[in-house]
Amino acid sequence: MCDNTNTNLSEIKRTYDLININFDAAYQKCDTDAQRKQLVALRDSARDAFWKSIAANLSDNHVLIEKSLNDLKTTNDKIQDAVKSLKDISAFLNMVTQGVTLAAAVVTLAAA
Repeated sequence: MCDNTNTNLSEIKRTYDLININFDAAYQKCDTDAQRKQLVALRDSARDAFWKSIAANLSDNHVLIEKSLNDLKTTNDKIQDAVKSLKDISAFLNMVTQGVTLAAAVVTLAAA
């Protein structure tokens, strides 16, 4: 199953957890149906990336993957800070989009 010592898996899981745990609060801050749909899609994409990473048992430590993981960690840190206030939902959604994109990229690169 999930090896928490595998940083590839742990940062991808962190992305999903940050979105999933804070989903209700973020959903309530959404001003439009488009934002709500985007948030749902991002949560679902983060979940899919996480489960794909488990299925692939990612363990590739290529330099590009390491850089992407560092970028993902930085983005996750920003998401974690932003979720404390959720003052600007558009900025939050953009940040989450970046995190999910990086998580999906790591899954794709590490599985190749």
